[in-house]
Amino acid sequence: MDVQTIAMAVAMGLLYWIANGYLGYTFWISVGTPFTMGLVAGLIYGDVATGIILAGSIKLIYLGVFAPGGQLPADEGIAAACVIPIALKTGMAPEVAISLAVPVGLLGAFLYNLKKIVNCMFVVKADKYAEEGNTKGVWRCASIWPFLLSSLLFFLPVFLVNIFGADVVKPVLNAIPEWLMHGLEVAGGVLPAVGFAMIIYMIGKAKYIPLFLIGFYLVKISNINTLVAGVFAVCIAVTMIVMKREVKEEIADE
Repeated sequence: MDVQTIAMAVAMGLLYWIANGYLGYTFWISVGTPFTMGLVAGLIYGDVATGIILAGSIKLIYLGVFAPGGQLPADEGIAAACVIPIALKTGMAPEVAISLAVPVGLLGAFLYNLKKIVNCMFVVKADKYAEEGNTKGVWRCASIWPFLLSSLLFFLPVFLVNIFGADVVKPVLNAIPEWLMHGLEVAGGVLPAVGFAMIIYMIGKAKYIPLFLIGFYLVKISNINTLVAGVFAVCIAVTMIVMKREVKEEIADE
């Protein structure tokens, strides 16, 4: 086992642990994002560009994911912490990495909810300390003990996946037929559209989803770059705004 793999496993495990241990609220949100994971993984493996590309690909499918009532449906952090290092080590295509990130993200949601269940025992202890007037005891139950215990839930799984994951995934990837691999790439290419569609629906503009899907697939088919696609999108948006304004003015004149 090489030093790079061990360093990667420790780094990804620590980042995911810090992000979900909630020891403090200063940088915990940014620490657990795919872009942080991709940057660190890219620095360790000497390929920052690919690390950021993989991070961006994973981030797209989680754009519309939020935690209603504190219940997380899927976790982008563990998806990035596990999939990006494996993809960098095995040379996995970003589209295939996206397909792999979906089930891994569901595992993160399970760990997140399990943490809440386990932490209930600290609430009982904190109530006892509160009755005694032991403020330090309450603080330890609210911060220190949950953070230390969360290492088993967040650091250890990510560490083990990074240590053994690539060795398990690489033979599997080599054994996958070309037609099935192409299918995974196609499926992975479509998943970012789901993330954008969720965002559009969440902001209450579901009527724009067809426009988005048309634009998304036109970009995929024509292979134009992001800058050109952005220029076209701005022109279409301005045209629609002008047309709506003209319609309103005509109605007002009548």
